[in-house]
Amino acid sequence: MRPVWLIEAGVYGEEAAPLLGEIRRQGMVAEIVPHQALRKGASPVIAGGQVLEPGACVIGYGTYPFAQQILLHHDWTLGAWCSAENLDCVTYYARFGRYLLNQQYVMMPGVEAIRQRDWLFSVFGREEQVFVRPTSCLKLFVGRCVDQAAFATALAPTRYDPATLVVIAAPQPIDREWRLVVVGDRVISGGQYAVNGARSITPDCPAAVKSFAESMLAEVKWRPDPVFMLDVCESAGQLWLVELNSFSGSWLYRCDLPAVVAATSELAGRLWHNKHN
Repeated sequence: MRPVWLIEAGVYGEEAAPLLGEIRRQGMVAEIVPHQALRKGASPVIAGGQVLEPGACVIGYGTYPFAQQILLHHDWTLGAWCSAENLDCVTYYARFGRYLLNQQYVMMPGVEAIRQRDWLFSVFGREEQVFVRPTSCLKLFVGRCVDQAAFATALAPTRYDPATLVVIAAPQPIDREWRLVVVGDRVISGGQYAVNGARSITPDCPAAVKSFAESMLAEVKWRPDPVFMLDVCESAGQLWLVELNSFSGSWLYRCDLPAVVAATSELAGRLWHNKHN
């Protein structure tokens, strides 16, 4: 069984065209689908008027809410690779601890972090800034370095839910950053997406980066999903893990599309076969 790919409409714009083209070149159906088409009880219609019934072999790709909509409301195999619980820093930091860029950190509710601002800056402040990000892969706000004056504003989205956790850590210098696609125990592809904090997208992924990721995966056997993204950076001459991201809710940048589409589609088909035979 070959999967049908559902790509969320209005997210990646023209950048989605190469992915759509590669999926179709490999002989599979790829459809642009608005988020609303996946509401509870809806059954998207694809090429030729085919309705995607429960049990269909599907790979969803778009934003985190799009992937969660698939997982919550559609009984497809596999649907989407986007485990919210496993991709939360609360879950994976303890497993990948010694590889993390943020070696020393605290996690606490955002509203409590605002109250504890002065203490947090006394412990983690570097050049009058700290790094802050949500623990969740939903990412209510973008992880970044902020000063004391902007701290409460940066964490303001967490006030709507007092249980929302954040990570606070000391700022770290970052030279280059890469995104790698992992399928099982294999790094399928990788590409650069930033240099010195600025967007810089190229297909370049040095052998040392891939080797670092493979060594880390050989030691840490736990996986958040059968397919996921690893973000790796170079800081002060060393390689570190920045974060884990979902496959179905993260952009591929300039990764090797033929390799990624082939590997993920093969796995989806195998999972479908195992479930239905």
